Amino acid sequence: MIFFNSAHNELKEIWSSPKILATQLKHLLSLRSNDKNLQNPKDRLVVWYIVRKLKRWLNSEAIELLDENPTIRRAYICADLAIAMTTGLIKDKVFSKGFGSINNIDFKDWLKKNGANEKYSVESAPVIGFYDLVFGYVDGDFSKGDVEAGVASLAMLRLMLCYHGGVMWKMQAGMGDVIFSPIYELLKHRGVKFEFFHQVEALKPATNSQTDNLISEIVMTEQVSLKSNSYDPLVNVKGLPCWPSYPLFEQIEDAQANLLQDNNINLESFWSDWPEVYEAKFGHTLPTKTLKQGQDFDKVIFGISVASIAHLCPELIALDDKFKQQATQVKAVATQAFQLWMNKTDEQLGFNYIPESQERPILSSFSQPFDTWAAMSNLLDKEDWPLNNHPKNLAYFCSAYTCDDYPDKDVYDFPAQQKAIVKQNALEKLNREMQPLWPEAYHGDEFNWDVLYSANNLQGESRFDEQYWRVNVDPSERYVLSVTNSSQYRLATDGTIFNNLYITGDWIKTGVNAGCVEAAVMAGMQTSRVICGLPEKISGEDGFEPDGAI
Repeated sequence: MIFFNSAHNELKEIWSSPKILATQLKHLLSLRSNDKNLQNPKDRLVVWYIVRKLKRWLNSEAIELLDENPTIRRAYICADLAIAMTTGLIKDKVFSKGFGSINNIDFKDWLKKNGANEKYSVESAPVIGFYDLVFGYVDGDFSKGDVEAGVASLAMLRLMLCYHGGVMWKMQAGMGDVIFSPIYELLKHRGVKFEFFHQVEALKPATNSQTDNLISEIVMTEQVSLKSNSYDPLVNVKGLPCWPSYPLFEQIEDAQANLLQDNNINLESFWSDWPEVYEAKFGHTLPTKTLKQGQDFDKVIFGISVASIAHLCPELIALDDKFKQQATQVKAVATQAFQLWMNKTDEQLGFNYIPESQERPILSSFSQPFDTWAAMSNLLDKEDWPLNNHPKNLAYFCSAYTCDDYPDKDVYDFPAQQKAIVKQNALEKLNREMQPLWPEAYHGDEFNWDVLYSANNLQGESRFDEQYWRVNVDPSERYVLSVTNSSQYRLATDGTIFNNLYITGDWIKTGVNAGCVEAAVMAGMQTSRVICGLPEKISGEDGFEPDGAI
């Protein structure tokens, strides 16, 4: 029986009963799952009518209680957001046009447009937390939140309706150690050859008219000379193969290894002065290597992130307008983070909201900067500490980083300047912002630095110097954003004009179109399918496409 016919006689009873409203809405959603074409347009009118009545009931019954009752306020926010999203999905005909059709508006603006309460719902913790989750702030300006409505609403619906168990999972060791180390070991076991310490300088297009639209050369700089023909990148920490923070200098030719350490060189930095330091010491430039198509490679998988395209592929984007638009319209933002090892547990710090599961908290929508805190004491047993002198707790903090100007490569002190700012941001966070969460970490209003672990028993604020902080400003490190109207410029893995180039990463068109592990994995699967045919199907890849409805 068509939903409209069954609902028509009950509409008179809807006025005062949200339970009936919710029941009827559930009926329509069931119909929707079986009727992809929504053949009866009156069904959409019923939903429209129901959500409007729900909204009126919600405002009449709850609005005056929100400031005084947090339980009611949270329920109101959830209901108000659900109503606004349902309204918007119907009004904008997302069922027939696809989620991509609303990527021309920011998510918050879309919620306001569809009736969400701006004070309580649009600026609520769930919404702000989503922006924090994807670092969704242009240039790290926290007043410039910008996430495509289609990307955000699809992601939120997937989180609420499709995930089984937790919607967020904690690593049980460092991501590099539990994800990338085993992948590296598997690929090496299968015969893949790795050449470390080769910095990509440029991808060159073919110039011969008979081989148009091919990558013909890859120019690289050979950064160091190794003692042997291969480099083993992993170290063993309590039985776990791990990626170290620094090169394993004992495998590098001694004179170069010493020079790297004496000058504190970061070979991964866009602003590294290693070429000048090397030439001044040895009297010649670093060696370069040019790989040639048909001789050294056939196909090129470009997995370096989107902010690097302009630096590495200027000749390619000069020939390919769509690739150029992807490089310029899909934005990326710098990020910042710090980690604290502490002498007190979360409970001893005064954070006593621990559920029965004993899961440590993850908190977002917090004050800026460092809007996100994760209690990560579960990692301590994977770290190698002396048995009689070890920390009891571990806390991670992160957020977008405010930076709208990135200098030329020869401004070598730029990363150090930005890292110093992150340190000050972290100190400010502890001095002024953490007392509501860690009341026992303070003497009066002063942060008690003794709660920080110090292997060398430093005193006062200097104990922070033994903690960890970093800034991610390099083009390859910046976090990929989903700013309004940018998804239309994302290309598929084989979307450039170059027949032997496959782009991949969370910055290409995936069906998620947001910076996350899921999108990166989907992109890799897409690249694999184009090259070898597998996997045939990637779950969620058509998320932004129309559903087949008219």
